[in-house]
Formats: sequence, structure tokens, C-alpha cells
Amino acid sequence: MVNNISLLSSNPLITVIIPVYNSEKTIKSAIRSVQNQNFRDIEILLIDDYSADKSLSIIKQLQLEDSRIKIIKNKINRGPLFSKSLAALNSKGKYTILLDSDDLFVNENLFVTCYREAETNNIDIIEFSGFEIYTKLLKINGKLPAIPLYLKFKKNNETVKQPKLSNYMFFKQNEKYKQLDGYLCGKLIKTAVYINSLKIIGKQIYNLKLNYGDDRMVNFILLKVANSFKFLEIYGFIYYYNRYSITKSFKKYRNCYDDLRYIKFLYDFTKNTEESEIVIYEIFRRLNWTIKPGLYKDNNKYFILLLMEISNGKYISNNSKNKIYYLLNKLKQKK
Repeated sequence: MVNNISLLSSNPLITVIIPVYNSEKTIKSAIRSVQNQNFRDIEILLIDDYSADKSLSIIKQLQLEDSRIKIIKNKINRGPLFSKSLAALNSKGKYTILLDSDDLFVNENLFVTCYREAETNNIDIIEFSGFEIYTKLLKINGKLPAIPLYLKFKKNNETVKQPKLSNYMFFKQNEKYKQLDGYLCGKLIKTAVYINSLKIIGKQIYNLKLNYGDDRMVNFILLKVANSFKFLEIYGFIYYYNRYSITKSFKKYRNCYDDLRYIKFLYDFTKNTEESEIVIYEIFRRLNWTIKPGLYKDNNKYFILLLMEISNGKYISNNSKNKIYYLLNKLKQKK
């Protein structure tokens, strides 16, 4: 139990951003996991995205005992991209860490370790590992199944700098782009770098209501803006794979027109580089879930025009063009 903690300075060293939407069952545990950190000079910035449950009242009660807790409340539901971006723009910390409202920090020295590494070696982004737990409902032999995050792809204590860093989210294998990770959680990010990334996205923050892929979008830009990145093999958090969350149930909640505008934004950002092939990866990754139920049917015309534009891109390979033509034929048949 934390009682009457005062903010150590008007300019905290780390801001922890927690977006909140109908999180009454988990938000208290998430906040407690931040408060349990040995690093004390922090700001805990919660942004409530017009929750309809008791989330906000729980947060306000916790704020009474810890003045480091700050609250922003959206007047309407704006989605995770807007909420996290607005919080970042109001952040006072030199560094920012994001935590989903149903996840937890589990290493009490995590912030201390990451902050020292970033300051000592002037690193813009420190990434740490965690465990992905696939559901709070399913148990195997009485235990929650956990899978280590990131370790398959990255080397401990590895520092990556530009220009390699700009391609660190995706890598090429057999002339095809493969994703490393698209998480924003699990990172200590220099706040100035984060905000500069959001400025590149610009009005997209306010126009796109992405319930899926918002972290991927920001993370891609972030790795373009940052100068340095370091991965530390520290198990710092638990990422709960909640199959009932909006992110995992995105077929029901997603706005497919916004989904297509995300693809359009990514293509416009990369079309003059070889990285425009990344858009092909993203299109077919998303369509793995959506082409069968035909969720794009109301936006077929826009999707067809977008695919035709992409197929004429300077750096789009013949293999990718063939995939696009195949998809175009399927979409035209559905009209």
C-alpha cells in the first residue's frame, strides 16, 4: 500500500502513460505495479478515453494517496492512438514509458536500470523484455502459459544506430519484409523523440481511430526519428493477451476506412524508398483476418484505387505486384 507519496520534482525524470478504457478490473493493479518501482521521480499520467465503468473513480481514489498521479479525460471516445498521443504531448518527463491498463510491471528495478543506461550512453530508446501471457482464463497445469517477448530476434546489450535503426522494426528474409515487433510498451523512450514522431504523423492522430495497429504506426516512425536504440534482456513486464479486448476483437470494433487510411499513410511515408514493400506486408497481414468476412466491402472502391496506386510504386517488386493483382481481382468480384 502506497500512502501520501509526493512528486519529487516539478519536472519528473520519467512519465508513465497508461491509457484507460473500461478497465475497472485491472487498472488498480497496473498503477500499483508502477508505484512499486524503486525509481521514485516519476509522473503517472492516465488518460481516460470516456470509460463507461468505474475506471475513473478508481483512479481518482488512488490519486488522493499519490500526487504523482495525473488524469486526462477525453470528452468523447477517441481511441488509443489519440489518447496515447495526447498524453505524450502533455508529458513532463524526460523519458516516457507506456503501459496498457491490463498489463503489469514486475521488476522493481526496471526503471532504475533503463534510466541509468539511457543517461550513461545517451540512448534514445531502451527496450526491455517481458512475458506474454495468452489469457487470464486458460491455465495449463495450474499455471498461466507465458512466452518471452522479443528475445527471439534481439541480442542482449545490443546498441543499434542509424541508418540500421530505421529498418529495425522490419527485416528482409528471402526478399520479403518480416516484422520484428510493433509494440510501444516495453520501451523507455526519450520524450522529445516520441513527440517528434507524433509531429510527423500530424493530423492523422486526430483523424484515425485505430483500434488495431496504432502502436505499429507510431513505432515505425519512432525508429526513423531516434538516433540510437538498445535492447536489454530484462524481464520487466507482463503483457496479457486478452482475447476479449478491443485490440484482439478488432473485427467487431474496427473502422475499415481508418484501417485503409493507415495503409495509405504508411505508403505515402515510404513510397520513395525501398521500404515501400513494407506496405505489402501490412496489407496482407491485416487481410489475414478481414478478407474472408469481407469487412472492406463498404470501402471497396477506395481500396481498389489504393491498391492500384501502390502497384505503380517505384520500389514495388514484381512478386508484390502479382499479389496485389490477385487481391484486386478478388475485390472486383465482391463488388
